[in-house]
Amino acid sequence: MYIPEEGERTLTDFGNWSKLQGIYFEKHPNENGMIRTRHVRYNTIAGRYQQSMPSNWHHAEPTPQMRIWSNQISRAINTMQAPASEGFY
Repeated sequence: MYIPEEGERTLTDFGNWSKLQGIYFEKHPNENGMIRTRHVRYNTIAGRYQQSMPSNWHHAEPTPQMRIWSNQISRAINTMQAPASEGFY
């Protein structure tokens, strides 16, 4: 197992710093108590953030770690990233 040397940054550090990465939820427009979730992650191979497809609508309450989804997040992920990147390192 690789153990980074002291002071070397890892993807865990990147995930902790990232304001975009995480789990988001959106509430159903007509049904009370229904949400669906979306995950935003940094893809190290592509060198970009990627969003997963939304889950199906289900009855649940969002956890404190979840953030509210906005279509502006989707626009930022799809349009504001450079087409090529040197990656995190």
